[in-house]
Amino acid sequence: MQNEELTNFNKMIADKVTIIGNLSDQYKKASTPEELMWCAIQMQNHANALRVIAERLGTDTKEVYGGKKNE
Repeated sequence: MQNEELTNFNKMIADKVTIIGNLSDQYKKASTPEELMWCAIQMQNHANALRVIAERLGTDTKEVYGGKKNE
């Protein structure tokens, strides 16, 4: 079960990275300040979600494979 959870976290990370990459391309093509702001906000939201998922992956990986107890 734990390996399945780690796999799911890896998939979520890959999805978020893809979304951020697509938004970055869209940002480059944006022609109005509103479009630029929308893309920037979306990238920030997805980057925050990516950070949370990556932290969770790190924590779960540590629990599966062990780590220092006092960290």
